[in-house]
Amino acid sequence: MSAFFEVSSLGVRIGDTTIVKDINLDFREGEVTALLGHNGSGKSTLLKVLARQLTPAKGEVRLMGNRNHQTDAREFARTVGYLPQHPPGTDGLTVSELVALGRYPWRGPLGRYTPDDYALIDQAIADTGLTPFRHRSVDTLSGGERQRAWIAMLLAQQTRCLLLDEPISALDVKHQVETLRLVHRLAEERDLTVVVVLHDVDL
Repeated sequence: MSAFFEVSSLGVRIGDTTIVKDINLDFREGEVTALLGHNGSGKSTLLKVLARQLTPAKGEVRLMGNRNHQTDAREFARTVGYLPQHPPGTDGLTVSELVALGRYPWRGPLGRYTPDDYALIDQAIADTGLTPFRHRSVDTLSGGERQRAWIAMLLAQQTRCLLLDEPISALDVKHQVETLRLVHRLAEERDLTVVVVLHDVDL
């Protein structure tokens, strides 16, 4: 399998502090990769660089052979989906409304949704087991259900890659295992490249 992301001589500094130094690694297409390490070891920093949330001080990242920053914003959003450790508030959105936001990179702010868009939204909701909750406010869901709703949004985005920053850190053990199993199943079914930050080697 070819490299989806190629990281070369990567260095990241925040102020006077070096967070990541001389990182060289590839993330292979179609694979699930866990970034493991203690708090403060640079896992989330590396993920944010891949997601173009942070600019490195040195080195480069290539996305499918092209320099990461050279891909325009809309095309990048169609290719890579990023879920931060602390997602923004959902302000009363229903599950369906949140998942529908995944179509934004394809339709823009004024674009009309087509039957194909709604089919993709429905499929993402079904694939994450949220069909019974589709009309519920996301704010009323359990932690595990809420994480599934955010993952469904990324699926509706039709990205080829998921970058997940500690998606299970606020969940109990049962929901941690269920969420990771879901991510692995979706990666296999949809041939996704997944990079997930974890801090528990047992998981």
